[in-house]
Amino acid sequence: MKIGLLGGSFNPIHNGHLTIAEFVLNSQNINEIWFLPTGKHPFKENHNLISFEQRFSLVQKAISDNHYFKVKNFDNSDGRINYTDDLIKKIRRKYPLDEFYFIIGEDNVEELQFWHNYRWLLDNINFIVLSRNSKLKSDWKSLDYIKKFKFVKMIPINISSTQIRSKIFAGESIKSLVPNFLENEIIELYLKMMKPQIYTKKKFNI
Repeated sequence: MKIGLLGGSFNPIHNGHLTIAEFVLNSQNINEIWFLPTGKHPFKENHNLISFEQRFSLVQKAISDNHYFKVKNFDNSDGRINYTDDLIKKIRRKYPLDEFYFIIGEDNVEELQFWHNYRWLLDNINFIVLSRNSKLKSDWKSLDYIKKFKFVKMIPINISSTQIRSKIFAGESIKSLVPNFLENEIIELYLKMMKPQIYTKKKFNI
């Protein structure tokens, strides 16, 4: 099978993630999309991060009506830093006959050279890059690994997990940003996680 891998903190999962998964599934001859929630990200401070189990559960619920979507528990490492190459090695050991495509945004093109063991990744997995247009940026042409990527044009999605958390902390509605049936649960999870001396619970217009 051809399997697209969509990694991220999913803190929380939102409609943008689901739109990306649908787009890749339908446009790239992919059989399944696997969502891979991260434990501890090597480049990001985990501020306002709910537990792995809570994030995993939200993803599981968000994709429950699409049998082409799966969520996998490969990246929960009990607080240790998670590197993408370790994740891919785990997946390849367990599923040696499948072909995997790691889905990234164009902002990761230049950053890839700073990923742990990135040369191994380039040689051992396919990359699908979601880009604003099909032409390479001029400053990418100097990257010696640029030909390893398959660029796919996709209209940018202006939704982020940071935006959703900020709205929750400010007492603003997150309607249309997350699946409707998860809206209340997401709000409650992040309100419980917030430090009471910093944030004040406000009334939501849901």
